[in-house]
Amino acid sequence: MLIDPYSHPLIKERLPWKSGRFVMGVGLKPVKASEIFDTTSFYPEYIAQKAERRAENLERYYPHSVGLSPEEQTLAVEKIKSFVPQLELNRAGEYRDEFDQMVTHLAEDVSLWKKEGRREWLASIHLCAPNHWAAGDKIGKSFIDSHLPVPKIAPIAQIALKLFEQSVERGAQERMAWGVATDTILNHHPQAPFKGRSFNPAQPELYARVERQTLWPVTDDLLIFTIRTYFIDIAKLERIDRELIVSCLKSMDEEILRYKGLIHDRESQIDWLMSF
Repeated sequence: MLIDPYSHPLIKERLPWKSGRFVMGVGLKPVKASEIFDTTSFYPEYIAQKAERRAENLERYYPHSVGLSPEEQTLAVEKIKSFVPQLELNRAGEYRDEFDQMVTHLAEDVSLWKKEGRREWLASIHLCAPNHWAAGDKIGKSFIDSHLPVPKIAPIAQIALKLFEQSVERGAQERMAWGVATDTILNHHPQAPFKGRSFNPAQPELYARVERQTLWPVTDDLLIFTIRTYFIDIAKLERIDRELIVSCLKSMDEEILRYKGLIHDRESQIDWLMSF
């Protein structure tokens, strides 16, 4: 699942640590419709792991939608199809609905964000590569309620409706979220077997887990949100990028360190990153 960040067409100009500071913010930028979905790097591996998650427990990774009509779901599916017309769906197998079938054949995880009047909520989510959170805990909740554990989220949550409306006006946008990880496992669901995040300086493994997220409208009251996870071997980065990651790690306060699982390992990671 490892990519070369210097050659990947959707990552090389978007390396999220380039500022040298770790910032929790919206950071949305325009993106071409043709660049929303990545059907190139490790595409079969992502599809295979989705099949594994669905066989394991479909409800865990695709809870039932809340307040979403069949017509809205169909509109979302047709919108996705318009961006990936080359996608061939395997008609064999059992799917809960057309959204399940479509998203099962995408490397990205996909959710639907809905608005009705002054209320907004997560109406549907198909999440097979969770990063220490569960889809079932978020479905049906507003932006602020679904992001309560996230540090520094309050200013963003307060403008959730404005963000929704701006996304409708501006069209497709993307943002890059990231952190450091000690493995390249896609599925970190809270109920999945997991050995922990501890960094071992004697056998160092450290990766950038980068989530490329996109947000784009279906209607004035319905948005599609995607997450595509990439892993980058930090040991293979150029020294300037390692130094920038160190700078980002140093900029994290205690609240962010705890949220990212780095409260005990930041110093040992920094020491290792600066040792070569």
